[in-house]
Amino acid sequence: MQEFLHKRIDEDERTRQDIEDIIQELNILRNEKMKFQLDLTVQFILKQGQVEVETSDLIPSYTDAILLHRSVIEDLNSNIRGLGEQKIASMVESKDFRKGIFQLDWEHKKIRMEMEDLKKKSRDITMLRVTKDIQTFLNETNYDSRISGQILILEETIKVQEKQHEKNVKQYKQVIKDLEKHITRKEETNAQLETDLQDTLLSFSERKHIYDVVGVEQSSEKNARDRYKDIVQRRKLVDLVKAQAQEIAVLRTELDRFRMKTFPALVQMDY
Repeated sequence: MQEFLHKRIDEDERTRQDIEDIIQELNILRNEKMKFQLDLTVQFILKQGQVEVETSDLIPSYTDAILLHRSVIEDLNSNIRGLGEQKIASMVESKDFRKGIFQLDWEHKKIRMEMEDLKKKSRDITMLRVTKDIQTFLNETNYDSRISGQILILEETIKVQEKQHEKNVKQYKQVIKDLEKHITRKEETNAQLETDLQDTLLSFSERKHIYDVVGVEQSSEKNARDRYKDIVQRRKLVDLVKAQAQEIAVLRTELDRFRMKTFPALVQMDY
């Protein structure tokens, strides 16, 4: 009886084990069936740029790839564009703000420079010396016509001065010619006097030599008188030469003065 019972128990265990194995195989078959029904290999033809899988092999592997609907990508791109536009708007706002700061700084510097310029102009006006011409310019209602009148008067004065200058030049040229002739005559006279002086000195030397040879005892009085006369004549000739030289110097000075007068002189005239 016990053996029969053990035998039935063993058969029951084997049957239960067989049932579990069959159930496990059935589950495996169900999973494979569901896999074949859901995880199918489908071929898609996609345009270039729609596949965003990084590949380095010749034949890429899409085991980890996810197929998403186009609307999801478009929504994502729309969000990215929105965030990008917000970022750009923020950058533009920051740029405009910084530009405004630079512009305000530039305007501040400009205003400071204008202030310095105005202070300098005010100081120049304060330190300006009001002359007679400036007073005339400020008080005269028709200053241009006044200046035109003064210019006409100056032009007429210049014409008169030019005519007078030409007349004076002619006169001074004639005077210069006369002085040059006079100087030439004086120089010729001086040359003749120099020659006479040399002859006198030569005669004096000869007489002195004769006097030394003959002796002091012969004709001492006559020789003394002759020597005195020679000395006096030589003195007169020397004085005459000096006077002539001084006169030539005066004439040359006068000639230079006349030559300087031939140059025009501009004189400032007050009206």
